[in-house]
Amino acid sequence: MTMRAITRFAIGILTLMVLFVTANAQNDQYTLRPEDVLRIAIYNEPQVNAEVPIGTDGSMTAPFLEPIQVAGMTIGELQKKLTAEYIKTLRLRDPKVSVVVVRYRPVRASVGGFVNRPGVYDLRPGDTILTLLNFGGGVVTDRADLRRATLRKAGTNELIPLDLFAILNRADTTQNYVVEDGDILNVPESNNRVIVIGQVPRPNSYFYKEPMTVQDVLAQAGGEIPTRSWLSRTLVIRERPGMPGVYDRIQCDIVRFIRNGDSAQNIQLQPGDIVYVPETKTPDLDRIGRFLSSAAFFNNVFRGGLFGFRI
Repeated sequence: MTMRAITRFAIGILTLMVLFVTANAQNDQYTLRPEDVLRIAIYNEPQVNAEVPIGTDGSMTAPFLEPIQVAGMTIGELQKKLTAEYIKTLRLRDPKVSVVVVRYRPVRASVGGFVNRPGVYDLRPGDTILTLLNFGGGVVTDRADLRRATLRKAGTNELIPLDLFAILNRADTTQNYVVEDGDILNVPESNNRVIVIGQVPRPNSYFYKEPMTVQDVLAQAGGEIPTRSWLSRTLVIRERPGMPGVYDRIQCDIVRFIRNGDSAQNIQLQPGDIVYVPETKTPDLDRIGRFLSSAAFFNNVFRGGLFGFRI
């Protein structure tokens, strides 16, 4: 055997090994689908080697064979099927058949609701909920209810509940399911709100975003109203679990939290809480004194006390 022949033989063996390793790696991970494109090869039978698409009906026509229904097969199952067919049709003895997916049909899945870019996206086989969510631009901050997302499976009414908060914030991979063709991810609007009333600039209801504290929601409501807000007597009004209409009153001293860093005063809120900031019963004399001093100064300026003219 010449050196050139030995080289060709070695390259052929190496190519076959690569094809078999690739095919075996795909064996247990994927079932074939319409619109996939396959590379079929038989060692030392170049007339058979070809790239063949799977039709929309799930069938494939390999060289020299009648159409075969292959959708739903694994690669290993198809290799066994082709081996048997080529032995019968071409009278080959122990053909070394390899099948490799060279182009996958995209997984088309939808994401909707309170995400930044709702729509239908092409994914790769094996992509997960997080990948689809990223294609959708992530959730709408402060509007999306991460706890009540759902995944609707293709062609069914089955709804799988998803806790996106756990997936995104606690690395809970048990719910980061693989997305399949036709799946629909929906992120609903949050119905969970916290109400702020009393002496704040913007009393209103605010979307609850876990975790949320009294100071967080007071910041959204504009903080205090000078000389009027009694932050040291802030109340959190919370309905008792299982007892509709019965409320607990939890007092917190936000002044101590701000000045002394007493985190026990900055209570963690729950959906449905009401935060009430009462009006102070005593005027802030220091603040009023500073205001009056400033007013007297400007009055003195404009009436000529400093610049010698009057208005």
